[in-house]
Amino acid sequence: MRKVLAILIALSLCFVLVAACGGNNTSSSGPTAGSDGITDIKLASHNAVIEGNAYRIRYEADIREAADAAISHNFRVGYASFVSNWDAAIEAQQIRNSINEGYHIILVNPVAPTGMDPLIEQAQEAGIIWINADCIYDSPHVDILNIATDQEYLGYRTATEGGKVLGPGAKVVMIAALDGNVANTDRQRGFENGIREQGLEVVATGNHNWDPVLSTQIMTEIINSGVAFDGVLISQGAEQALLAFDNTNTPYPKFFGFGDTGEWMHRVFEINKDGREMDFLVLSNPPGVGATALNFSLNILLGRELKDGIYDNPAINSILIPPRTSFTYDNMEDYRELAFGMAPGDAITFWLSIDEVAVEFFK
Repeated sequence: MRKVLAILIALSLCFVLVAACGGNNTSSSGPTAGSDGITDIKLASHNAVIEGNAYRIRYEADIREAADAAISHNFRVGYASFVSNWDAAIEAQQIRNSINEGYHIILVNPVAPTGMDPLIEQAQEAGIIWINADCIYDSPHVDILNIATDQEYLGYRTATEGGKVLGPGAKVVMIAALDGNVANTDRQRGFENGIREQGLEVVATGNHNWDPVLSTQIMTEIINSGVAFDGVLISQGAEQALLAFDNTNTPYPKFFGFGDTGEWMHRVFEINKDGREMDFLVLSNPPGVGATALNFSLNILLGRELKDGIYDNPAINSILIPPRTSFTYDNMEDYRELAFGMAPGDAITFWLSIDEVAVEFFK
């Protein structure tokens, strides 16, 4: 375990046991157990966007659920959510306010991959637990946990599945998410590796920025351009891109992936109800990674120490949580109950409980 992270754990445990272990926020003391044995925790979740984004809505819902579940370990977690709408300056100011207001845990979905080192150091000096969730904060100069899904795997798996269906030399459209976002950068690396290995040819590209309206618009523009293609590789937003085919009366491509919402699953079942019309990939980018990150912080507050050798990237203290759910046309019937048990606007998710995190990642 790296030195500063170990100090952070010690400080956090100190906060649980005694009042006022120090720090330069406005709180006069850290969390302490009351006469009922329950420790009150102030949690701030800093998110890039929520409205109109199925992933982000579920991300916050999972954090709330995990916060409520923490009562089983004698934590009463007070939860507050802050949304920057992809503005790094606003996110930084919101985090600064959380530090000054004496939050005990700060979960950050970082808009920018760097630039917050001074804020992180200020929070740590105040004894605040800071964990980056979902998007990795790519700075080797601060000792901070990054808890994320393996985004590179998501891109690689999608391109590989597309290659298996379409074969070498097939022409594909590649619609990425948001340029400059770490999750998108990692995912695109996976897409590109899979595309190269499978011998696919990219004939059109675009970015939907995780915006559902833009996803439909970009796909419509590519269709209307007249370029010929066999499949669509897309960084989520598949259900909205599929609308472009319906709106333009264009035949569906031979392969389309990936998506992870109830609507996407409903659509692929409907399209293929009479037989194999369009191959696809349902692949979960689980929003519950934020709730899992919260449970890392609660384990730290319980005084537990991370195992040695657990980092996927030790330089930036990153731990990647692999997705659990994926299916294709070949095994779709095994997932019918899952698909139609979900609302159209919901996303496939899971998160690790306090005890599950403890067993897998802590000594």
